[in-house]
Amino acid sequence: MPDPQVALVHSSQAVAVQVSQDFGHLVQGCSQTVLQPKDGMELAALLQTANRDGIPITVRGRGRSQSGQAVSVKGVILETSGLKSIQVNLARTPSTGLQASRTVTCGSGATWREVLAICQPTGYLPYVMPLNLDLTVGGTLSAGGFSANSHRYGTAIAHVQHLEVVTGAGERMTCSAESRPEVFHAVLGGLGRCGIIASATLALRPFKAHVRTYYLRYEEMEPWLVDQQRLAKISSHDSAKVAYSKVDYLEGFCASSIQGLRKTDQGRRPFVHWQYGLQVGVEFDPSRPPQDAEILEGLHYRQLLLTEEDETVAYAARYDARFRAMRQSGAWELAHPWFEALLPVAKAQEFITQALELLPFYFGDGHRVLMLAETETPELFMRPQSPAVIFAVLPTGIPADQVPEALKVLAELDKRLVQVGGKRYLSGWLGTMTPQSWQTHFGAQYPHWLELKKNLDPNQVLRSALFP
Repeated sequence: MPDPQVALVHSSQAVAVQVSQDFGHLVQGCSQTVLQPKDGMELAALLQTANRDGIPITVRGRGRSQSGQAVSVKGVILETSGLKSIQVNLARTPSTGLQASRTVTCGSGATWREVLAICQPTGYLPYVMPLNLDLTVGGTLSAGGFSANSHRYGTAIAHVQHLEVVTGAGERMTCSAESRPEVFHAVLGGLGRCGIIASATLALRPFKAHVRTYYLRYEEMEPWLVDQQRLAKISSHDSAKVAYSKVDYLEGFCASSIQGLRKTDQGRRPFVHWQYGLQVGVEFDPSRPPQDAEILEGLHYRQLLLTEEDETVAYAARYDARFRAMRQSGAWELAHPWFEALLPVAKAQEFITQALELLPFYFGDGHRVLMLAETETPELFMRPQSPAVIFAVLPTGIPADQVPEALKVLAELDKRLVQVGGKRYLSGWLGTMTPQSWQTHFGAQYPHWLELKKNLDPNQVLRSALFP
């Protein structure tokens, strides 16, 4: 193993057990030890030693993946929690005094909650932050990152300006879309397969102090989807090439209502009637509140259930209540085969209708729909032809005796996703991924993906339960 002075080594049995699974609780691993580099230099030293001694390395942030992406099989876990520095950069043009650039440089182990706390006093925030603020920056960027404002700003990786990366070969470098672009594109959405993000510099946006949210109820899926497309319509672009919409946040929900037990081939099962919710959020300053009639004009909702206001920073943490309830109920320790997919908008109604018919009632109603803007993204982040819809099945927890059936249903759903031209979001549950599965996912980019791995990690040091 690396010299103890290079990294902090955790060798307790408790820590080894803790990192033997991820949030999915579906994959069992076995780690020899856990390392915590403090900076990019230590990270590079660890990767160089791993190459010399043939030690498999698995990078792990908070372990929120679900298919073993952050689980080691008889290797070493490299935990990013020591890489957590955060520095806001607000450069001004001397001649005008105006902001010339606004960015934040974050260690990959910093959480979005920590980034939010540092950025808030400056009046700027990252363009896209995940709904779970306790995810790490590096983990999010290794998958892609989306949120309720992705209809305006796309993915989190679309707003990365520079990265500090250590490749699988142990080479430490700074890269961007212009400098060492092959490395930049390989690690954004790359699941730590070709290199490890040590730090990332993200563009910031100005934000307004408050958010007004409208809770809308729909009886039918079609007007629900049509209204989301209308609200997310791209009508212009600013200098950062982000989509414009008159609303800042847009999040759809599928809400189930059990109406009894009906006969099926498997016996009587709950008969579920679906309704659809839509939360529309608008940032505003108190001196200029949004005009409700203007925001809701032309929408086809059945009922406006609630209008409420919150501070923008508090609104960003609204999912804390869901995660807290999961922990309190014990659901946090259950299986989480989260199915997250990107759909062609033209196929969204067809696919979501099939999904709601297939999914057993114990998946609950944690099904979300988000619109995804047509921003530029790294070449290995696979998405269908634009525009795209994000469909996410996020059960609070699946009991062990129901997991086999649940995974069988999701495997069928995955087949149907491929048939409609959709793509999986790679942080969630993926099932058993074969070379053919990866070829289907990456399409024409598949040979390039393999070549990048060969060039950047020639000794196959970077592995995980997903990539043994």
